[in-house]
Amino acid sequence: MSGRPPIAIVSPRWDAAWFVGPGLVSALLAVALAAVAAPLRPLGLLGWVVLVLVVDVAHVWATLYRTYLDPSARLRHRRRLLVLPLLVAWFAFLLHLESPTGFWSAMAYLAIFHFIMQHVGFAAIYGRKGGESAFDRRLAKLAVWAGTAGPVLWWHANLPREFAWFVEGDLFDVVPHAVGTIALAVDAAVLLVFALRRVQLRVRGRRNPMVTALVLVPALNWHLGIVVYDDDRIFTLTNVVMHGVPYLALVWIAGGRRQVARLCARARVGAGPAVLLAAYGLGLLALAIGEEALWDRLVWHDRPGLFGTSTPLQHPIATAAAVAVLSVPQVTHYLLDRWIWRGGPDNPELAGDLGMDRGPAP
Repeated sequence: MSGRPPIAIVSPRWDAAWFVGPGLVSALLAVALAAVAAPLRPLGLLGWVVLVLVVDVAHVWATLYRTYLDPSARLRHRRRLLVLPLLVAWFAFLLHLESPTGFWSAMAYLAIFHFIMQHVGFAAIYGRKGGESAFDRRLAKLAVWAGTAGPVLWWHANLPREFAWFVEGDLFDVVPHAVGTIALAVDAAVLLVFALRRVQLRVRGRRNPMVTALVLVPALNWHLGIVVYDDDRIFTLTNVVMHGVPYLALVWIAGGRRQVARLCARARVGAGPAVLLAAYGLGLLALAIGEEALWDRLVWHDRPGLFGTSTPLQHPIATAAAVAVLSVPQVTHYLLDRWIWRGGPDNPELAGDLGMDRGPAP
């Protein structure tokens, strides 16, 4: 074990800080918030700006750096990059026109699947880097699903709650209460088996703490945000930070920095580390502000003090068209993640970016 290289993409400390740290911080903040703040207060403006605008919406736009802003990716994924946004807009328009409630339900379930699969993906990266057996990689995947889908199933069985994924009523209220209890019991059993196996691996000198953390920290946050606390602020905190911040960090090391440097060079702007990082973050923030301004002025009309007042769209076709177009970045992000994080000929630089060409192989 002493001669084994560290299992990390950048370094053990960096990886833990950016891929595990956000989940731990959000869990601690959730407990602290529940202890000191009045329950059921709505998410304030500052919380909305930080969690929704800076983290959640910005991380969606980070996909650009692995797709549309990458010349080689534009060639390899050309058909997907052209066709997917058009299909998303068309089907979103038809679905919202038919049933706004059905549209938001479809969005919610697609988002839930996307969030869970991101946790699965992170655990899989470190399982492969650590040369873990197929059994242990499958067990980690099962444990991720248990620790996240278990609380979601419990949520369905205990509706209504004081929070929603997108809008009130977007989840189907059809699950018997007992099923939610059973889901948590199965969830706990799977996580216990996983934890015992990780202890066994550690005793045998095959420790891989990132896999352990990337399974148990998401489970902790999904239980806190969905099961333990019935508070929209805590749900948003535990849901968004652990998902958005690691994704922003992953894109940065897997092409984001490279593309920002290329764009800065074309613009003849200095390319020091601080300049590159600022350009990366500020560019995403500008796109997030633009998107949310359009959502608010055309659809939600919730924050006139921030985005100004506007007249609500009156015709269902106009509303469906606006929602469909504005949904394209988010849904395209969900769908493109299916391809842009897979190694092989479609993403030849990914293995090097993620350090798969260093350390143990499966």
